[in-house]
Amino acid sequence: MSFKLRSLNLGKPEVYQTDQGKLESAYRKKPVQHPVYLTKLNFEGDEQADKKHHGGLDKAVCLYPAQHYHYWENEYGRSFSYPAFGENITVDGIEEKSVHIGDVFQLGMAKLQVSEPRKPCYIIARTHGIKDFPARVTKCGYTGFYLRVMEEGHVQVGDEMELIREDPSKVTIKQVNDVRYNDRNSRRKIERIVAVEALADGLRQSLENHLAKL
Repeated sequence: MSFKLRSLNLGKPEVYQTDQGKLESAYRKKPVQHPVYLTKLNFEGDEQADKKHHGGLDKAVCLYPAQHYHYWENEYGRSFSYPAFGENITVDGIEEKSVHIGDVFQLGMAKLQVSEPRKPCYIIARTHGIKDFPARVTKCGYTGFYLRVMEEGHVQVGDEMELIREDPSKVTIKQVNDVRYNDRNSRRKIERIVAVEALADGLRQSLENHLAKL
């Protein structure tokens, strides 16, 4: 099973004007056509403005499925170009409902592992001037997801993202999103998620803390 890398996107922190004032972010990335080296922490030439909530080993790469763009263009009656969701890689055909936490992919010369869903925040709303954008993303589940880097290497547009190992737990990104936003009090579902070895540490801690309160 493989998927096409449609856009490889890099950005550095900048201050830009929004309808609610100035915003410092690296959200507005730009596509590049040349090969880029992917390290354990990020693509060379890419940075995060808020390193507390973005980046790190478990969030080295942010992926957004290319086919979701059509959905959002229909929803809002406007066009969105890559990478409108601030993603590092825009990949065609991959989906939250079929990708599992812990799945391992080969992309170019790099090897990546799915670590957690992406959690849409206020930046997407302010960047596009659409107040309900984060809520709409979480409602439909088209969040995209993060990957950690297991092996560093060069990546470029046109590379195939090939599944080389499916995680045996088979907990999908969609299932994690469902618990995160719709079924937060299901002890059984939460316990199944936190048992996945490859789950990002931050999300595991958050779910375990919530589980302790149930």
